[in-house]
Amino acid sequence: MAWKYKTATLFFVLTVFLLAPPGIKIVNSASASINIGYVVFASASACGLLPSSFAANVLSDAPWYCPINGQIYTAWANDLPFVLFVVLLAFMIASIIFMVGVALRDNKIRNFGIGELYEATASAIIVVFFLYVCAIVFGITPAILVGAINPYPVAFNLILSTINSAEAVYQSIFGVYLTDMFYVSINTQLSVYGLNLNGISSTITSIYTLYLEVFVIQPSAVIATFLVDGIAALYSEYYLIVFFAVASIPAFVIPGVVLRAILPTRALGGVLMAIGIGFYLVMPTMFAVAYYFTAPQILHQLATANSQLNRWGTGSGAETNGLSPSAPLPLALQSVQSALSSFWLMILFYPVLIIAVAYAFISQLANFLGGASNISGRIRSFI
Repeated sequence: MAWKYKTATLFFVLTVFLLAPPGIKIVNSASASINIGYVVFASASACGLLPSSFAANVLSDAPWYCPINGQIYTAWANDLPFVLFVVLLAFMIASIIFMVGVALRDNKIRNFGIGELYEATASAIIVVFFLYVCAIVFGITPAILVGAINPYPVAFNLILSTINSAEAVYQSIFGVYLTDMFYVSINTQLSVYGLNLNGISSTITSIYTLYLEVFVIQPSAVIATFLVDGIAALYSEYYLIVFFAVASIPAFVIPGVVLRAILPTRALGGVLMAIGIGFYLVMPTMFAVAYYFTAPQILHQLATANSQLNRWGTGSGAETNGLSPSAPLPLALQSVQSALSSFWLMILFYPVLIIAVAYAFISQLANFLGGASNISGRIRSFI
């Protein structure tokens, strides 16, 4: 059995050496470089810790991705020593379990230790090649399939443009509403040669008020309410993307890598990593794609409706532009109403679909990274 002890000891030494080779060098500076396995990685300025040849491919195929990868590198480099220490600790614990199983000739303990060595190796691969895999999956692959489109600026620009257009339409509708409310609030008294005609005047005013209420005032109030709710939803989506753009890496991915290296918290670590990757890279990309194909048409419809409202709802003649269903002002409100169907489809349907897809991605990736069912089964077999 001496060869088993030698094999276990040799495996333990090799794992420690592979995880902390003499070639590792970390320098805390803007041009930090890391030599892993004697392969020189590019500096942070060259697309964030990617190999120089691969960084050149990213710069040519997906130049928009380099700032994202650089941001990931900035957050990753600060916690890299601690993450490497945790992974090394996982290797040591797994090796000790394996050697104890060999020493006691217990196949359950030995197999459990081998499984933990595999998991520690997977954690080390995730730590070392995380930026590389992200650049391939979320940089080069979308650039080849879709084009060199940066999801963050595209999503932010289209959401803010839609918000500005909706606010402009709301302002115009509010002006029309106030103008017509002023018209219906006017009280007239009519008399001819001392003959009191206030009854006739009141009847005419009531008919005028009724027409404006039905064709302009009430539709304007309803449309304005929908616009306010839509603008609030757009702001919620905007700040949701902003939050995960800032918090995903330091608050989810890095703690997830640390927790994944520890057996009792491996499932939680996989969930945190999946949440960070899904909301940092998948969700903004899908928002950008969805708004890229829908927002331009909605912006055009809102701009057209806004110009019609400003033309027919203010100035001379505005007091008579809403007295029939075919008058210019009710037709302008109908154009706004037709634009709201696409507006709300973009606000409600696509975000719900995007969140559902992101949830499916996160659940599958969490199971792949954390393997909660596999971990529980292995723990039961070990016990």
